[in-house]
Amino acid sequence: MACDFDITKENIYDYIIEDTPGADEAIKALSGICSQRADSQWIIAHGELPDNRQLNISSLGYFTIPKLYGLMEGDADISALDEIGALRVLGQDNLKADGSNVLIGYVDTGIDYLNDVFKDRLGNTRIQAIWDQTDKTGTDATNTYAHFGRVYEKDEIDRAIEADNNGENPYSYVAQRDTSGHGTLLASISAGSYADGYVGVAPGAELLVVKLKQSKQYLRDFFLIKDDVPAFEESDIMLALRFLEDYAIRLGKPLIIIFGLGSANGSRTGASPLAEMMENLTKKPNISVITCMGNEANNKCHYKGTVMSALVPDVMEINVDGTGKGFTMEIWADSLDILSVSIESPSGEYVPRIPARMGASMEYTFLYEGSTVTVDYQITENVAGMEVIFVRLKTPVEGTWKFYIYSLTNIKGSYNAWLPLKQFSGQDIYFLKSDPDTTLTVPAAADGVISVGAYNHYTGAAYYESGRGYSADGRIKPDFVAPGAGVYGIAPSGGVKVTGTSYAAAYAGGCVALLYSYQVNVKNSQMINHNDIKAQLIRGAVRSEYMVYPNPVAGYGKLNIYTTFNMMRIS
Repeated sequence: MACDFDITKENIYDYIIEDTPGADEAIKALSGICSQRADSQWIIAHGELPDNRQLNISSLGYFTIPKLYGLMEGDADISALDEIGALRVLGQDNLKADGSNVLIGYVDTGIDYLNDVFKDRLGNTRIQAIWDQTDKTGTDATNTYAHFGRVYEKDEIDRAIEADNNGENPYSYVAQRDTSGHGTLLASISAGSYADGYVGVAPGAELLVVKLKQSKQYLRDFFLIKDDVPAFEESDIMLALRFLEDYAIRLGKPLIIIFGLGSANGSRTGASPLAEMMENLTKKPNISVITCMGNEANNKCHYKGTVMSALVPDVMEINVDGTGKGFTMEIWADSLDILSVSIESPSGEYVPRIPARMGASMEYTFLYEGSTVTVDYQITENVAGMEVIFVRLKTPVEGTWKFYIYSLTNIKGSYNAWLPLKQFSGQDIYFLKSDPDTTLTVPAAADGVISVGAYNHYTGAAYYESGRGYSADGRIKPDFVAPGAGVYGIAPSGGVKVTGTSYAAAYAGGCVALLYSYQVNVKNSQMINHNDIKAQLIRGAVRSEYMVYPNPVAGYGKLNIYTTFNMMRIS
C-alpha cells in the first residue's frame, strides 16, 4: 500500500514481516501503517510504534526488528587484537602496558600524519619525527639527514595539524604523504590510538617514521623489475635504521623497529648487509627488530636440488610465460662445493657448461629466441661465505627453460635457488618442481630479529602465502605467527581489510611495545634485552596439541601477549 507520510522521520519505525496467510490483510487493516513488498516472502512495514509495544525482541519478535550491517571495508574490526590477547592486556591498568614511554620505528612508505589514530587525547601528534627521503625541499643542514630528504619534527607536525583544523593546507608545513598506504596501515595496526571504535595494539607508543624513496632506475633495470612496482634500495633502508637508532638515543627511549618489506635476493642464512645490521641492533640494549616472513610460499619461487657429480647434473626447470622484461635468479651452494651451470632454451638451443670463474660475467644470446642470459659466479660470497651463481635472463621466450647444475669437486651436496618477488617480475615464472619451504624473504633469516609469519585468525588456519622456514642453514624461522589474513587497519583512505605478513609483523611489534612499556613503567628497567623479549613471546605462543613445534609454517605457535604475561607471572 502507498505511504502518505514521511517514512524517514525518526518516530516512524520499520518492521520486517513475514508474508504468512492473512498478514497482508492484517497490515492493511491497521491505521497509520504502510507497507511495501521486498519479495514474495517478506514485507517491509512503516509506522509509529503502537502504545502497547516496546522496541525489543520479546515484544516485536526477533526478525521483526531490522538488524544493522556495517561496511566490511569501513567498520572497525579489532577481533585480531582479541585473538592475540592485546585487548585483555590493555584492560589491565596495573600492567601499564600500553606502549607508553616507548618508540616504534617504521621504515616504509610514510604515514598519514593527519589521521586521528596517530594523535593523543588532546589532538596533538604522537609522531616524534618523520624523515621523508623523497622530500627535495630540505636545504637547511639542521633539518636534513644523510644528505637527502627532510626531517620533520613533532612541533612541525603539530603545526600542520593545527593548520588542517583551521582549514589551511597542512602540506605547506609538512609535505610528507603516504600515497601507498602501506606504512600507515602498519602504524595503525601496531600503534593506533583509540578512535571511532578502533585501536591498535600499543596506543600509547610514540612513533618514528622513515618514508623511503624509490630505487634508482639503474638498479631497477639491472634486476629487470617491472616499471610500476614500488622498490626500495637496501642502502636507503640501512640509513633509515641508523636514523631511527640515532633519534631514539636522542630522546632517551627504547626503540622497536617494525620492518614490513622483504627481498628475494640473498642466501636466507641471515648473511646480508641489512640482515646483519638488524642483527647487530638487537644486540644493543633497548632495541628490538621485528620483520615479516614475506608472502612467497605459494609462488613456486624456491627450488632445492642435489648435485651428484661433475658428470651427472641436476636439472632445474623453470616455466616462463614470455611477457615482461625477464627475471633474475640466484643459486646458492649449501656446502663447500663449487657449482657451474649450463642452460637450454625452450627450442632446444643449448649454452654449454659455463666455467665457474671468479670475477667474470659471461653473456650469451640465444639465436632463435633473441633472449640474453648473463651468468655471474662468486665462488665465496663475502658475507655468507658460500658460492652464489647470479643468473639474469632478459626477454625470455615462453616455455620451459632448463638449467643443468654440475659439481666441480664431486662433493655430493645440495643447493637452493630462488626466483624474484612475484610483484617484481610482473610475469608468471615458477619452478616446475618447487619447494614451499625456505621461502622466507630477506632479512627474516637473521637470527636475532623476531621473524613473523601470518595466519587467518578467523579460521585458525595458516595463511597459505606466508613465507615458510626454516632458514637455509636450518635455524628456526618463523619465530611464531600472528594474524595477517583479512585484518583491519587504517589507510589514508579509511578503514580497510588487508592481507600479508607485514601486518602480522605489525601485530607482533605492537606486542613487543607492550612488553617494553611494562618493563619501563612498572619494573623501571633501564636495560631491556631483546633476546629476553623474544624468548618471552615464544614461551607465551599458543600451541595446538595436534601439531609438532617448532615447525616451518608456524614456528613456535601463535602470538598471544596475554599468555606471555601470564607466563611471566608464573615464572
